[in-house]
Amino acid sequence: MAHNTRHLAVLARIPALPIVVARLHKALELYRAVHINTLTRANMGYLAFLRLSVLLVFLVNAGSWPFVWHIRVFWPIIIARIQFLLLRTSLLFRSPSERERIFAERVESLCPVGANPFELVTVYKRWASIDDVDMFGMHLSNSSYGKALDSARLRIMWKAFPAWSVSRGVIALGATHYHFIREIPIFARYEVRISIATWDQKWLYVIARYVTPPKRRRIDKATSNGAVTTHNESQADSDTNISPPKHLNLNGTATPSTDGFISDTDKLEKTLTEALAATNKRSRTPIVEPDGSVLHCIAVSQLCFKQGRISVPPVVALACEGFCKPPPHPVNVGAESGFMPTKYSVSNPPPHWAKVQAMRVPPTGSMKRFKEFLVGGWKTNAEDMGNKWWEEALSGPIEETRKKNLEVLHALRAGMESVRGIY
Repeated sequence: MAHNTRHLAVLARIPALPIVVARLHKALELYRAVHINTLTRANMGYLAFLRLSVLLVFLVNAGSWPFVWHIRVFWPIIIARIQFLLLRTSLLFRSPSERERIFAERVESLCPVGANPFELVTVYKRWASIDDVDMFGMHLSNSSYGKALDSARLRIMWKAFPAWSVSRGVIALGATHYHFIREIPIFARYEVRISIATWDQKWLYVIARYVTPPKRRRIDKATSNGAVTTHNESQADSDTNISPPKHLNLNGTATPSTDGFISDTDKLEKTLTEALAATNKRSRTPIVEPDGSVLHCIAVSQLCFKQGRISVPPVVALACEGFCKPPPHPVNVGAESGFMPTKYSVSNPPPHWAKVQAMRVPPTGSMKRFKEFLVGGWKTNAEDMGNKWWEEALSGPIEETRKKNLEVLHALRAGMESVRGIY
């Protein structure tokens, strides 16, 4: 009897087991839900951090996005084309001859008439962003010097040769030589000051100087030790402007001028010698420009003028843009006011400018006729008439400076060409 009672007690408890199992299953499900929710929140945090990191890397490397380099380099040409397009649109209801005349006058207004080619300086401003620096040395990467030079070089070419660009001429790059002097640290602002150095029968040479504003304490210390010499010159003007008074020329020297241009140039050889000496001595003493900026790098570019497959001498291109030597004596074009300008300008053009406009400006000329002159007309003109007015326009002190600078740059070119035979 007692035995049966125990069995009945056990059997009475059996129906309660599924309830226990159900409660245990429910507890496990609740634990799993809480665990999964916790993991989901953690994963969402990880994904948000990953997305933020990718976005940050994407923004930091904005300079390497597709087409950014093209926009940065060709920006002056893009703006000029938009302006010319708007001009053509505004002249739709004018006669063809009037449209051509107004368009030609607009091109002529861009030419640096009366300018000295050695005094034209453009400034391209940049900063050493994370995208441009060497992350191991934390300074501007060597490849970034060329990237900045591409933009600076096109700006001076457009500023100096607008008519050549409109004529669909090409300025091809033949070579570039860099001399690195001091590193440009990360986040530092720097300028690429580029100017025309010299030319020969085929090549135009331009010099780019990479400079940064100086650290006042370092420069004052160097000056007090007599290591460097600074001049109280004004900072270079903004992007792509013809140099104002007290501006830096291609040799790193400047002389104040009352007419807005530099009046003197020093030897190019002196600047290159100082740069080489600073590097060879491993000196930390900065090379200081006349306006107080610190020189970091010098780059020499070798350019060739092409119309199709035909090379055009740089002197022809320069003279056709209005570059010329200064007048032999003051020209009195304002006797009533007593003002006697000592250089040519748009209002007081050089003697050869009438011949250029006769080729290029209606009704006697056109851009087609100008292009024909560039393709081979200059050679025919010289052979038939013996008149090389383009050489006369850039003779005198311009020719002397050209020859002096050419000796230095020809030595650089000859040295680099000699390296080809070294194995």
